[in-house]
Amino acid sequence: MKYNTPPNIILHKSKEVIFYISNNYQRPINIDLWKKELNLLDYKGLVIHSKCIFNRLKNDDSLSKNL
Repeated sequence: MKYNTPPNIILHKSKEVIFYISNNYQRPINIDLWKKELNLLDYKGLVIHSKCIFNRLKNDDSLSKNL
């Protein structure tokens, strides 16, 4: 079974990756596996459960300079 990485935002400047996980997510949360799939093992992984906040971060022009 293929394990898909959830939607994410990568902030290279601060070495963080933010994953969006809905409250209805049925699979185990495995941030280390997702970071490995993205080849970002030395990054800090964060989870956001709010779609609205995730979309605001994704569309924030001030963060796009970090991408």
